[in-house]
Amino acid sequence: MKKILQVSVVICVAVLLGGPALAQTAVAPPPRPAGSGPSLAVTMQFIQAKLSEQGKVNFAVYSHNNANGTDWTNLMSEENTNVAADPSTCRISYHWKATRDGAVTFDQDYWFSLRDVQKLEVRTGEQNQKKVDTDAGNPSLDTRVDPPFFALVARRPGNIENHFLFTDEDTANRVAKAMVHAVELCGGGDKDPF
Repeated sequence: MKKILQVSVVICVAVLLGGPALAQTAVAPPPRPAGSGPSLAVTMQFIQAKLSEQGKVNFAVYSHNNANGTDWTNLMSEENTNVAADPSTCRISYHWKATRDGAVTFDQDYWFSLRDVQKLEVRTGEQNQKKVDTDAGNPSLDTRVDPPFFALVARRPGNIENHFLFTDEDTANRVAKAMVHAVELCGGGDKDPF
């Protein structure tokens, strides 16, 4: 009887001392409730439809180089076709064609996983062009675009960006909101806790 009592006391002490250590173990957050917005399939269908509706966006870029005082104008166009938003892989694929002054500058297929998207933002045409120019090593350029457009930008690791042009700011923001929801459902987003 004395041995059983000693074993019982040892087990109780072990449970009491080990309990706080177990309570500090990190656990994954609970899954999102089913009723917290549209399903991934519905969201991806919306994104695909809205991106496909945009068609070709034509615009002029009026540039001024602050370093040497030169000015010039380029006539540009961009178009995304064959857009496919696949909920089973959390992937958006499309064909991007861009021209400058009638010459094709890009004409190829692209895709990205929503799991890799760290940030989504909507930029004005000028903000988007400034980012493109700065990334290309030309931070001294100031530009104006006409007519105005809005770029929905999906940023991934390594500062890689995929962008989609819209002539309407409201549509760009609606698609951005849907894409944020899809990124969350796919497990993407900025993982930095601060």
